[in-house]
Formats: sequence, structure tokens, C-alpha cells
Amino acid sequence: MGIGMTAAARKIDHIEFGTNDELPPGSRLLFGQFTIESFLNSGGFGIVYLARDSLDRRVVIKECYPSAFCRRIGATVGARSRQQQEGFQAAVQSFLQEAVTLSKLDHPNIVKVQHVFEENDTAYMAMDYIDGPDLLQTVEGSARPLTPKEIIAHLTAMLDALDHVHGQGLLHRDISPDNILLDKTTGQPILIDFGASRKEVTRKSRAVSGLRVVKDGYSPQEFYVHGSKQTPSSDLYALAASFYHLISGETPRTSQERLSSIAGREGDPLRPLAGRFRAYPHEFLQAIDKAMEIFPRDRLQSVAEWRMMLDGAGGRHPVTAHSPTQSEAATAPQPVRTAPVATASDVGAVVQPAPAAGGSRDLLVSSAAAVLLLVGLLSLPGLLQPGGTEREANAATPAAASASAADRLVLVTNMLRLPGGLTFEMAETATGTETVVSEVPPEAAGSLAVGDVLLVYTPTGESLGTATALRDILTREFANGVTTYSFGIRRGASTLNAEFRLGVTG
Repeated sequence: MGIGMTAAARKIDHIEFGTNDELPPGSRLLFGQFTIESFLNSGGFGIVYLARDSLDRRVVIKECYPSAFCRRIGATVGARSRQQQEGFQAAVQSFLQEAVTLSKLDHPNIVKVQHVFEENDTAYMAMDYIDGPDLLQTVEGSARPLTPKEIIAHLTAMLDALDHVHGQGLLHRDISPDNILLDKTTGQPILIDFGASRKEVTRKSRAVSGLRVVKDGYSPQEFYVHGSKQTPSSDLYALAASFYHLISGETPRTSQERLSSIAGREGDPLRPLAGRFRAYPHEFLQAIDKAMEIFPRDRLQSVAEWRMMLDGAGGRHPVTAHSPTQSEAATAPQPVRTAPVATASDVGAVVQPAPAAGGSRDLLVSSAAAVLLLVGLLSLPGLLQPGGTEREANAATPAAASASAADRLVLVTNMLRLPGGLTFEMAETATGTETVVSEVPPEAAGSLAVGDVLLVYTPTGESLGTATALRDILTREFANGVTTYSFGIRRGASTLNAEFRLGVTG
């Protein structure tokens, strides 16, 4: 395949193209086993066709066609340029590997992949053709409306299907009403279009991972941020949003709108379903609302948790009904400790945090050494009041010295300086503490600017509303090996996402 792609790339450098990227009707694939009948739709990952197989049965053909990297010469697909060849080849290989994985999915509510093959210097998969409307047509009124009983049954079936997908280590990443079809023959909902599907943990390449599918109203906020962590809760958000639309008739507010309003302290503009629709069980609507929480940590994390909530776990998030597992405890956000207010007599004094209950290490003590590493062993004499260095040298232990330095850094100066000079100040305002970017060196890696106000740490949803919040977050994440830190920020009158990167970890 590599030689053919190279030849196509060379031709593409010198050829003008028309506007039609798809194969024309009558095109034959796999030695005539499939014949293209018509174009159905296209997206960032590929083109979908209606076709006939050699037994004259209707099938759907998905062609790997990452339009960001490729164009067509005749029937052959090739990279747009030699510079984009590597990205295109990575996309094709990823498509093939994942198509093989998808072909192993065996569930009555998931479209079945029949064949996976290579042709025209790209890759294809042949899938079952589902005759019936999608849920978007139902919402828009061009298909028969569904009863509450049918909607409950369809959501239950989709949960079963997603449980099967997630059990294979896959994420769908493109769930929306138009990707759930209602089979006219069986009446069952069928989940389709796995073109954006990816392994939950691994990424095939930087180029391929850059191809994102975002659908306003259905995509969770992490889908809008390149390189952000995506988990089964991301798919559950999209599924919940799809059924929110189906039940309420209201297109859900986009996760970006919601995040902006929350960060601006205006509240979540999304109206919960619970309490508004008496035709549905209360727990059923509560579970949808919970799955649509804007911050990943607040959502239902798995299909199992969703089912527990449907079973009537007291109307609470199932996590609260059982002891956390080891992995849950490791990833759970730590509580933010609020430091006492400093007075003039506190300047240079050693602050000793109280031991945590149950013998567990206090966050400020256990991570104090990591804080000092994180800030690159700050020039403490220049940041603290006179006399601080001498008191620090007399601390009983290194941990105590570190705790003292870390506490006084916030309490006395209200400033945090990171390796390379990126600096933040914690300013008191009429509405509370604001964490403001005060210095961004030219060589700093990231998208922050001087004057940006940090509002929310987006991976966990923690607010930056106290003088110690940023330090606590960085301390914990640094110790966990994190090097890129993403925040919802306020820049002038706009609310957006920004990040900075450190080249060191704990």
C-alpha cells in the first residue's frame, strides 16, 4: 500500500480537483463483490455509501477517507501532499485495526460489520443495512413519535449495547440521535457509525487523534479539547443528551455553553428532566440528568452505575452507596484545604498543619516536597518576608521545612511561581478569591496569557475559588505524573479553555 500511496501523493501535488470526493454509483469493490448504489453521508473520518453485495442484498460501505489528509485521483485515495502522507497512512492503519475489532462486536443493538478489506489505497468496511428512521427524525417529527414505554425500552437496549462496547475497551465517541436507528423489522434501536471509535486508553498517532468528532448539544466538554481524557462517561453523556432531546423535545445546550455559564457563576443553563415529566419513573430521569453532569467526575462513570441508579439506589449517585475501589480512590479529586488567614505576626512563622483523621497523611505535609520540586526550588528569600530563610533552615525535618515554605508562599505573598517563570497571583475580590496569571515568559509552553483568570480545572471540575486551590491541584496532579494542566479561564469578556505544560512530573 505504501508504494501506491506515494505515487498518488506525487500526482496530487500537480492536479486540480473537483468538489466530489465520493465514488460514483456503479463503482465496484472487492473484485465485484460490492457495487456502490449511492452516497449516504460523510464526515471527518470517512464516506458512507449504500451498496449491493454479490447476493443482491443491501449493505452499507464505509470508506476510510480522512479528508484532512487525503484526496481522490480517479478511484484511488492518496495523501494531499507528501507532508501529509504519514498522517494518512496512520489513519488507514487505524481504520483497519479498529474495523477488525468492531467486526468482533456481537450484540443485537449494534450494527454488524461483515467485511473489512483494502482497495484503492485505502480501507473499507461493509456493514448491515438497517432500514428505518433514526431518533433525530423522531424528534423532528418526520417519523412516528415514541411512547414513554418505548423510550425507556430503547434506552435500556442502548445501555446494554454500550456496556458491550466498553467491555471491549472501546469508546464510540459519536453517539447522537442520528446514529441510533430504529429497525423497521424488529423495532429495536441499533447503534451505528463507529467511524470515530477509538480504544479507550491508546492513541494510534498524534495525527489520527487530532481528528475529532464534535456534535453540539451531544458531545461532552472534553470532546472539545484536543488531547483531553475520554472515558466511558463521555459516551454516557452523549447517550443521555440524545435521550434528553427525545424526551423533552429540547435540543440540549452545548457543553461549552454550560461550562462557560458555570465558570462565570451564572449557574447551569440546562434544565434537569427530573420533576418535569410524570410519564417517566423519577430514577429514570435522574439517571439521565446525572449522566449529563458537565464535569466528568460528577457523572455516572459506567453502565453498571447507571443500572444501579435505575434500580432505585435511593436516588443517589451509586458511588456513594459503596466503598470506593482502589482505582476510584486513586483518581478521586482531593478536598481543597483552606489555609488560615495570615496576620502580621504570622510573617515568617512556621505553619504546622494538623494530622489528618485516621492516620492518613495531610495533603499539605505529604506533598510539600513535591510542591517545592514543582516550583523549581523557588528563590524563597526573594519571595518571602525577611527572616523566612533563617527560620526555614531551623525547621526540624525536611518535610516540615517544605510544609512551612509552601504554606508561607501562599499566606504571605499570595503568589505561585512555576518552573520557567510562569507566575500566578491570588487576588481577593468582592466575589471571592481570583487566581490570575501575572507573568508568562516568552518560552512558556501553553496558551495562557497575562491577565487570564483561572476558573475551573477542567479534568476534575474543581473551582479555583480559594487562595490554595491552584497549589493543591498542581501538587496532586504533579505527584500523579501529569505534565499538561487544562483550565477553564476568563479572558476579558470571553470564557474559554487554556492550558500550560511543565516538563517535569512527580
